Amino acid sequence: MPIKPFKDLSLVDDFMFSEVMRKPENIKPFLESLLETKIQRVVAIDKQKDLKDTYDAHGIRLDVYLEDEHNTKYDVEVQARLHRKLEKRIRYYESGIDRHSLEINADYEELSDSFVIFLCVEDYFGAGLAVYERESHIKGAPEIPYEDGSHAYILNASFTKENGNPAVLDFLRYIRAGYKGEEFDTSSSSYLQQIDKAVNEIKQDSGREMEYMTLAMKMMDERKEAFEQGERASQIKTIKRMLSRDMSLEEISDMIGLDLEEVKRLAEKK
Repeated sequence: MPIKPFKDLSLVDDFMFSEVMRKPENIKPFLESLLETKIQRVVAIDKQKDLKDTYDAHGIRLDVYLEDEHNTKYDVEVQARLHRKLEKRIRYYESGIDRHSLEINADYEELSDSFVIFLCVEDYFGAGLAVYERESHIKGAPEIPYEDGSHAYILNASFTKENGNPAVLDFLRYIRAGYKGEEFDTSSSSYLQQIDKAVNEIKQDSGREMEYMTLAMKMMDERKEAFEQGERASQIKTIKRMLSRDMSLEEISDMIGLDLEEVKRLAEKK
């Protein structure tokens, strides 16, 4: 997939979203509108934060991660494409945040509240809602909440039912317009004017453009490497299976189109 031109970026693109929303004055009003609560102070904020326990573990790269004055953790992600099993992804993100939040030997009661929020261009659940909020309760007794301090929201920029705060709905409309490359009138919202100004200022910064291109090239290399590793693993599996059927290395080399020495090397892999 070719790298998207810097001038065509909108808030739905990871780089632009991270650059704009990592500023407290941009992310805090959005969270306050969505969660209908007041955040007095943003204590820490990271863009593209990496959470990884071990070298070979599946890593998490969070778009925008922040903590407030109560040590509550917030992860806000933007999704231009609809991913499968988003619920499992949210679960994994929550577990990563939890593992990096609790000090060694600390009591579980000290575990911070966390919010994982996905901003999606498409409707993941297909019910037309603007805001999908996960609720937990005891089966057979919905009046008993199951409160573990974790919260999940999936927002839908393609909503048809306005079940959210008006400010959140306008923000989702702005996201949708940016994704479609359409103009959006921000004159009725000082917040969206602020966001739109931040987007345009970043586009005019040649230093940010260089940073974007460098990051995009790095991510392309990572995806290519991951693909090649997956392809190589598949080749090893095929060679092992063919050997188990008493095929010679020479026959395997001829059949799968790999050099004989390469087939020998892969056959020795664990």
